[in-house]
Amino acid sequence: MGFDGWLLDVRFDGDEAVLWLRTAEGEKVKLRDRYTPDFYAEPLGMTAAQLRDLLEEHDLVAGVSTARRRSSIREMAETEVVNIRVDEVGNYRALLDEVDRMPCVAATYDGDLEHELKYLCDRSLIPLGHVEVEADGRALRSIAPIPRTLEVEPPPIRLLAFALKLGSSRGEILTFDENLEQEYAFAGPTRQVLRDFLDHFADLDPDIVASRPKDLSDLLTLSRLLGHRRFGRVTRDGPVLYGGRAHVSLSTYGRLSLAGLVERVQYTRLPARLSAEWAAGRAIESRQCYEARRRGVLLLHRGGFQPVMTMRELLYRDSGGLIFTPDVGLHENVASLDFESMFPNLIVRRNISYENVRDLRDREGFIVDFTRETLDRRLYFKHLRYRLPKDSQEWRWCEGRQLALKEILFCTYGYSGCWANRFGNFDTFTEVNRQARDALVESMNLARSRGFHTLYGNNDSLFLKRPGATREGFQDLAAAISDHVGLPMAVEARFRFLVLLPQKGETGIGAVNRYYGRLADGGHKHRGIELRRRDTSPFVARIQEEAIEALLGCETPEEVRTEGLSRALAVLEGACRRLRDREVPVEALKTSTVLRRDPERYKARLPHVAAAEALALTGTRVVKGSLIDYVYVDAGHGNPFRRVRPAGRGAGYDAEKYVQLVQEAGRSILMPFGVDPREADVPRPRRLEEFLVGVSGSVEG
Repeated sequence: MGFDGWLLDVRFDGDEAVLWLRTAEGEKVKLRDRYTPDFYAEPLGMTAAQLRDLLEEHDLVAGVSTARRRSSIREMAETEVVNIRVDEVGNYRALLDEVDRMPCVAATYDGDLEHELKYLCDRSLIPLGHVEVEADGRALRSIAPIPRTLEVEPPPIRLLAFALKLGSSRGEILTFDENLEQEYAFAGPTRQVLRDFLDHFADLDPDIVASRPKDLSDLLTLSRLLGHRRFGRVTRDGPVLYGGRAHVSLSTYGRLSLAGLVERVQYTRLPARLSAEWAAGRAIESRQCYEARRRGVLLLHRGGFQPVMTMRELLYRDSGGLIFTPDVGLHENVASLDFESMFPNLIVRRNISYENVRDLRDREGFIVDFTRETLDRRLYFKHLRYRLPKDSQEWRWCEGRQLALKEILFCTYGYSGCWANRFGNFDTFTEVNRQARDALVESMNLARSRGFHTLYGNNDSLFLKRPGATREGFQDLAAAISDHVGLPMAVEARFRFLVLLPQKGETGIGAVNRYYGRLADGGHKHRGIELRRRDTSPFVARIQEEAIEALLGCETPEEVRTEGLSRALAVLEGACRRLRDREVPVEALKTSTVLRRDPERYKARLPHVAAAEALALTGTRVVKGSLIDYVYVDAGHGNPFRRVRPAGRGAGYDAEKYVQLVQEAGRSILMPFGVDPREADVPRPRRLEEFLVGVSGSVEG
């Protein structure tokens, strides 16, 4: 039979690869293919043919042959090695270790690559990619990739997103649609809720399951107790799903969406169950290994290359990124000009790669090709967003795709000098930095020659102003800089007012990436202040935002410093008064913090750790990665368990602690104006009678 579909997963069973696919008609198909894992060995003291003859009679060897391969990405000449195929996956590690120890073997290669990567690379397949298949029953006859397109809509992969809250007698499981909006609610007796949800799981037959890891572990554990063992199991390394399914956390899915998740997985060239949660560096390493194997480059277990540098050369090259200290204070009519994807563009346009940093770049570098492909895809989806309604599904798909690729592209530069990068070297990292510094200086000098003043510069962006400058004037400057340095630059934002903030402990020293402003179109932009932090309570974040809007909602800088400042202080004072009068609902005061490790591994009982331990005492399972919501109830108490409590477990709160947080948020934004809300805080009378008594007393005195 022949069909087209999408490759969900590949696993291994003995000498077979097990493929899971979702057909265009919506059917899930399981196929088997012959797979004998391989690695390469370099002979020592004998020829490759002699080593081949020595190994071909080994009981675990399914096949052995000589081959010519490049020894590294830096070498174009090929060397003769022996390709060894193992009879099945279960024997792979034993034979690899045995061959690696042989005195007639100089080194083994490709031994630590994932079997999934080898299988996919050797067949030019991409996970979650579109494929054409020929099969004889359940046996795969052939599989071929269908070229990728710039289609915005993700493939027809089935998603199940859920969150559960189960007690001993009653429980609730919520499911969410593609945009994480609530879809269904299963509520009632715990056992019945579980049975209904598992029936829903079976009917939907999802390919991607999005949930908190703890929720999936609890679901699989409880489902097995009910006799449902076909969905998955819980291991020491976490939950494992069956049937070609992959799990992704709700936070990752919420950030990237299904479309962005597909982009991330297809970039890594490894199935979603392995790569969906990987950091960008590991994703880059996976793609580099795929590309190296595809190009016939041998891969050692460990790699890395660091050229020897003199101290003078190290000082010249290793200067990091370039930052122009912010001009602290209020500024009018400012534009931020950004280089678009500066670091990947430098890699692509100036042919910077691990192996050619110091040599004449007469051939394209190893990382340039797939970095260009990734960059082109990212820019296509990024620019397409601007032509779509922001509340449309297509816009969300574009946003997820470009964000997933943006994360990878930015880290391509950083990972080039990472010790864990088997291909990279620090020289590459410093060369990208050097060229970025030069480009930023040239841009600033060109802007200065046209009468613009640089207020702040940060690696790939400049904040500029000039009296009377128009949007067209800023755009002309960006175009001139693009032509001059050969890198695309655009006006990222134009501010009616911009406030560049100082460091919190040093009022005269500008802080990197801490500012807020009112845009020319009436919107606002913020960086590095409390309302951008997840661990800021919703009430404090909203008050800071309202104070900014009150401050900058003026027509002139003079009005900002007078009327605007008075309005901002009034917002802060009103918030403090409402807190002291207990008018703020406790739900608006919860703080959310992610546990970076299991609670018992913390040495200090930080507020979120104490709240997590309190939850554990009530039977709630909290582990590394759990999001802990808590409320301050007595911040100065000597017992850390009395300072906070888990959110949703009571109505009281420490009003003065939240007053302090509001004042600190106010101080953050008002420091350039020489105002500290903490010093201006004078509690006002709460009732009219108290006010009248105060007036009466003062008159009599």
